[in-house]
Amino acid sequence: MSFLRPKVMVPPPPPVPEEPAQADYAKAAALAGEAEATERKKRRGRGSTIVAGQLGETSTSMGSTGGTPTLLG
Repeated sequence: MSFLRPKVMVPPPPPVPEEPAQADYAKAAALAGEAEATERKKRRGRGSTIVAGQLGETSTSMGSTGGTPTLLG
């Protein structure tokens, strides 16, 4: 009884993917070296890092709160 079955259009299967090419190790090494160089440029030295002062040090912003120094001041 084919009139009771819904008419469904089945799409054709996708094409077979191509074989992957052989790895180009020279190009991969060049790209990795380039990425490493850009990461090193982004690094900052310890002189540019802002840290809290010594615990014994008093500051005007801490004087009213009476707390210990934090990274936010």
